[in-house]
Amino acid sequence: MAKQIVSIKLPMKTASTLKLKRTLRLYESIKKSRSTAYFSVNGKTFSIDDLPKTISFLASVRKKEILLVLEGEDAEKVHRRIAESIELSKENARENPGLHR
Repeated sequence: MAKQIVSIKLPMKTASTLKLKRTLRLYESIKKSRSTAYFSVNGKTFSIDDLPKTISFLASVRKKEILLVLEGEDAEKVHRRIAESIELSKENARENPGLHR
């Protein structure tokens, strides 16, 4: 299969902030795939290979959203899973605003 490159904007300051649990799920999903991932913020690129550094990096970001770039054989599949997760989180936040902050 050919290498794929896709990107998705991850919301950081919405009703459902990217929390540790979501970060761990994102990290695990990418590590299980045949893709690598990079965050891009303010023209800087950051690999998510090291979990402690990834968590520290995400905790320091003060943007409304960051760009996640996926590269690999199944990048589009991972992209779809992440997009579905974001949409579900948004729907849950609208339906139960107090529970998803």
